[in-house]
Amino acid sequence: MKKILYILLVIFQYQSFFGQEDAIHISDDKLYGELINGLPVRDSLVEFKLNDTIVGFGAVAVSKYGVSDLKVGFWKEYYKNGHLKMEGDYRLGSYIGCCTSGPCRSFNYYRSGIWKFYNEEGEMIYELNFVPTELHIATTCRGGDNYLFGIIKVVPIKYRNEITSDKIFEIQKIRVEDEYSIHTSTPLNGQIYFETKYKY
Repeated sequence: MKKILYILLVIFQYQSFFGQEDAIHISDDKLYGELINGLPVRDSLVEFKLNDTIVGFGAVAVSKYGVSDLKVGFWKEYYKNGHLKMEGDYRLGSYIGCCTSGPCRSFNYYRSGIWKFYNEEGEMIYELNFVPTELHIATTCRGGDNYLFGIIKVVPIKYRNEITSDKIFEIQKIRVEDEYSIHTSTPLNGQIYFETKYKY
């Protein structure tokens, strides 16, 4: 009888331990719906302006709370003089952190696929392929998480003398600026680093 109770107890604990994985609630897990190829269920077209000059045109992700500032899909970005600066696709990436209420998902965007870059006169100077790559990110959770981010893995031979490793390092960064701060996402040595600088 004791053996039967012991066996039942072990089976119950085994099922409880492995059954808990599905029971974990992650805040904002489906904030943008089920992402398909890094794209949200809903988006909205927007124009970004600086002093009445369009500096960006494309779509932003729409969450269950409304329109976000996360770029998704095809975008065109412009210099202050109005000439095209770059164009290509953005995708959403996410990672899980440990928030005060428990696990929570955070979203950011990255470049994906072929991007064309232009000089200030509007002439195309190069096009590069950003490959979505899983990088490690240190989070508030022990062990961190993995995060998809667009990396330039191959520089076409025709650009070898023009695009240095320093230039690749700068091009791969994602920089987001608002009236209060500048946020930068930087891939380096298989990891992604987020940095925030406040203007005031």
